[in-house]
Order: sequence, then C-alpha cells, then structure tokens
Amino acid sequence: MVHVSENLSASDVILARLQDVFRAELDDEDLVIAPDTSQKNLKAWDSLAHIRLVSGIESEFDIQFSLAEIEQTSSVRQFVQLVEERSR
Repeated sequence: MVHVSENLSASDVILARLQDVFRAELDDEDLVIAPDTSQKNLKAWDSLAHIRLVSGIESEFDIQFSLAEIEQTSSVRQFVQLVEERSR
C-alpha cells in the first residue's frame, strides 16, 4: 500500500500538521489553511490565538521559537519556513 505522504513535499507534510494545530488551537474543525493564510485574513487569529498557535506548533514539532520569530511570524508560510529550517 502506498502512503499518501510519500508523494508530498516536506512543506506539504508540515502544512498538513499545521492544519491540525490551527484547527485545535482555534477550535474550528472545518478550518482550512493555506500558505497565504495570515493574521490579516483569518479573523480568529488574534494576539491571544497567536500565542496558542505558537505553543501548539512548538509542541507538535518539538521545537522552540525565539521571541523575535514569534513577534515577526504572521502567516502560515512563515511558520512552514521556520519549521523546515529547524528540521534540517
């Protein structure tokens, strides 16, 4: 049996895992995120939600973000890039 993840890029796998974190932390099982999802276009992503998302992402990927990264990250694309950098 072929696993779907074998045909996905590392970014796609990270995005899928981020999807789960966003749904859990924003309490919206129907939420669909994309790389261009950001604080500007996702109403539920306010400052408190940002802290919950950061914490959830750190737990999911077993990584730590710096304060500067937390402050400067405002899109799903940026989170994917940070996780990719930590995975190398």
